[in-house]
Amino acid sequence: MTVHQLNILPAEGTCIDVLHTAARHGLPDLANDVLRVFNLMGAPLQEPHFAALIEAFCRADRVKDAFLTLDVMRSKDIKPASSSTYPIFDVISKDIDTLDASWLIVEEMQKEGKRIDIGVLNVIVQAAAALGDLQRAMGTYKLFPDYDAKPTVDTFNFLLDGCVAKHHRELGNRLLSEMKEAKLKPDSRTYENIILLCLTQATYEDAFFYLEEMKASKHIPPSIIYEALVQKCFSAGDSRYKLALEEMRHCGYEIPRQLRKM
Repeated sequence: MTVHQLNILPAEGTCIDVLHTAARHGLPDLANDVLRVFNLMGAPLQEPHFAALIEAFCRADRVKDAFLTLDVMRSKDIKPASSSTYPIFDVISKDIDTLDASWLIVEEMQKEGKRIDIGVLNVIVQAAAALGDLQRAMGTYKLFPDYDAKPTVDTFNFLLDGCVAKHHRELGNRLLSEMKEAKLKPDSRTYENIILLCLTQATYEDAFFYLEEMKASKHIPPSIIYEALVQKCFSAGDSRYKLALEEMRHCGYEIPRQLRKM
C-alpha cells in the first residue's frame, strides 16, 4: 500500500532518509516514489534528490535511466554536479567493455529521439581518461557536435586528467587553446591539472607561470600543487623548492612527513 492510498504525507526528514536508503540499496522505484511525495508536499526538487535517484539507478544496473535522469534535471533548470554523475562513472569505468556498453546506450537513446545531456558525454570522457584511454576520451570529445553538445569546463578537466597521467604536454596545450576558443574560464581544477602536467616535463618553468596565474584568478592552490613543486624542484636541484615550502606554510598547509625528510 502506498502513501497515496493511505492519504498521508510523511515528514520531509523521513522522505530524505528513505531516499538515501533507496540510493544505497539500488531501489530506484522507491526513490521515484519519494520524489512524487515531494511533489505532493509542494517541496521543490533539488540536485541532491535527483543525485540519490541516479545512484539508485546505477546500483540497480539501470544506466540508461540514470542517463535520462540527467536530462530531466536539466529540464527543471537543475545543473547536475559532478558528484551526481559519480555513480555513473563508478559503473562505466570498471573496464573498456562497460565503457563501450555505455556508448551503445547513448546510440540507442539517440535512435529513440532522446536528448543526450552533456553530463552523459562528460562522464564517458571521464571514464575513458580514468581507464588510461586518452585516445578514446579525445574521440568522445570530438563527437560532441554530433549530439548538439558543447564542451564544458568539466570536459576539459577530465581530458587534462588524462594528459597528466600520460605526461602529454602537447595535447594539454592544445586543449587549453580550445578551452579559450570556447570562451570557458579555467577553474581551480584546470590550473591544478596544467601545473601538474608541466611538472611531468624535464622543462617545467611554465608551472610557476600557471601558479601565478592561478593565484591572480583568486584560486587558492591546493597543497598537492605545492607538494609536487617542492619534490620537482628538490630533485632537480632547484632552490625554488624553498619558496614553494614557504608559500605552503603561508597557506596554512601542514608539511607532509616525506617533504620534511627531504
